Amino acid sequence: MSFYSKFPRDASSFRIFSDSMLQDSSLPLSDVIDQSVFDEAFELFDVDFSCDDDAVYTPALVLWALLSQALFKDEQRSCNAAVTRIAAWWAAQGRVVDDTNSGAYCRARQKISDELVAHLVRTIAQRAEKSSDLAEPLDDEQAEAMLTPRAIADVKSKPLAGRVLMVDGFTVDAADTPENQKEYPQNPSQEEGLGFPLLRCVSLVSMATGMLVDLAIAPYCGKETGETALLRQMIDSLGPGDVLVADSYYCTYWLLAMCQARGVEVVMKNHHKRDDHPEDAVRICKGQRKVVWPRPQRPTWMSREEYALMPKQVEVRLVDIKVDEPGFRPEGFTIATTIVDHRVYTDTWIGSVYQSRWLVELDIRSIKCSLGMDILRAKTPPMVRTELWSCLLAYNLTRLKMLQSGIDGSRDVRSMSFTRSMVLLGTSWLLCGARGVNDSLVELGQAQPLDELVGHREGRIEPRANKRRPKVLKLLTAPRAAYQVQLGSAA
Repeated sequence: MSFYSKFPRDASSFRIFSDSMLQDSSLPLSDVIDQSVFDEAFELFDVDFSCDDDAVYTPALVLWALLSQALFKDEQRSCNAAVTRIAAWWAAQGRVVDDTNSGAYCRARQKISDELVAHLVRTIAQRAEKSSDLAEPLDDEQAEAMLTPRAIADVKSKPLAGRVLMVDGFTVDAADTPENQKEYPQNPSQEEGLGFPLLRCVSLVSMATGMLVDLAIAPYCGKETGETALLRQMIDSLGPGDVLVADSYYCTYWLLAMCQARGVEVVMKNHHKRDDHPEDAVRICKGQRKVVWPRPQRPTWMSREEYALMPKQVEVRLVDIKVDEPGFRPEGFTIATTIVDHRVYTDTWIGSVYQSRWLVELDIRSIKCSLGMDILRAKTPPMVRTELWSCLLAYNLTRLKMLQSGIDGSRDVRSMSFTRSMVLLGTSWLLCGARGVNDSLVELGQAQPLDELVGHREGRIEPRANKRRPKVLKLLTAPRAAYQVQLGSAA
């Protein structure tokens, strides 16, 4: 395969994504991001612009540049940097772009809606999970050969009909503009003019692949903006046989009942307001008991019709978990689960499932810190959401690259470094997008995610504190306008 193409590449073709992702038809899961995925999405949302032969900002190039912003930080994340990458792409085809002002790119970027990008995120995750052989249980020898972390190896040792999905919430800041403040107001505990627009997000992440399956977004506070309300918005993303893993905040009767109606099992830490040892519990064995939760009164957010469809009771298995590892809570805790078969799915297995929930914290760290999504730059709410979903699309594409390498190299994706794989894509994004790939680049793309081993430091104890002090200016204690008035009067 020749690296340098003799003919200019098609600016309207979404093949640019498979090239930037170091793809080859021989790779596993290569069909997950073939051109048809993008063509169908743009047709579904009726996005069509720059149809002229001499157009610079085609839909494919604009989305490609938008994703490139998510793979870089600081100045390299700006719209000017994205425009420069498009100009460099055209220069590689032998054409000079005279005007590199970011205005035209920003106008074109607004035509790609956040719903379109969100659709791509969900579709790629769904296709990757469906094409991966994740349902087959692993024995100890297979798990050891694949370098599977211990907790995940325990979870995968039992047969499951669906996915293990982890749920957790987080917040992100947006640029402080009147439009953003109106739709996503700052924390109400902060004085006006001192805070930033705040978005609350709840994510559904696959334990096996690390892919983000779905995300719900809302203002930080207000009616129906809590994490349980956002999870209810994503309930249709769950399918029969799935196992939903969450902390105690989500452990409510309503979520358990909704999951049970869809054939979804739950593993959650028992809510602190519920008794771990109720008097009416039926003992199963030592440390395990069965309880029945009756249907509570109808909440205000639920209609009478929905309430009538809810079961009058839910059967729950309570499992006591003791943890002897350093750095974990020594007193133990109780898990509530709808998986009632205690002989196949033992207390040790249930404990491993809940222990694996920590992975979603690491995945959110990868999204917010490695991809720099903790502070969004966009000035308007629609572009804030587009920027957010673009970061999530970059996240899923990085996870897809890791999954391809893992399948090819018989390695568990949870033993690979996300940051190293992200650096690989960031390096290849412009080079391969503009010139294509050869066999050596494809081999590099498969090999580099396997170079580093993570998730195998058992018994590691580290303080959750930083040694290096940040260098910060004096913090604002009043709105900036008040400071400006004060400084003006002093002059």
